Amino acid sequence: MADVSLNDMSAEALNQMHALYCKGGRKRNMAPHVIYSESNCPHVSCDQRMQAIDFRLEDYGQGVHDPLVKAWWDDTGFAGQCPKCSGWIHFTIQDKRAVSSAEAQQLPQLPADWFTKATVL
Repeated sequence: MADVSLNDMSAEALNQMHALYCKGGRKRNMAPHVIYSESNCPHVSCDQRMQAIDFRLEDYGQGVHDPLVKAWWDDTGFAGQCPKCSGWIHFTIQDKRAVSSAEAQQLPQLPADWFTKATVL
């Protein structure tokens, strides 16, 4: 059997895989953890490593965990500040990107100390 890479798959097939992944995570109420293709903070001048993240939302109790897990699996994601540059980042299943403070205020937000409990590699 030949190996198939994600680059060889159609956009429709990738979208179907993503939808199935989200459905399964939402159904199981799984805490978010992710590995991004980009290794550093998305703010240009910052070299903070954050390629793999286990957000450890369960350490904050249901009041924080439940809405952020819902936002993760609904593909809204959430915002948090970089532990090094303090720039706002929008974290989603597929990507992380730099956002303004105003944009971050429109998103569900991680606790201010999220990086002290998370595993960030």
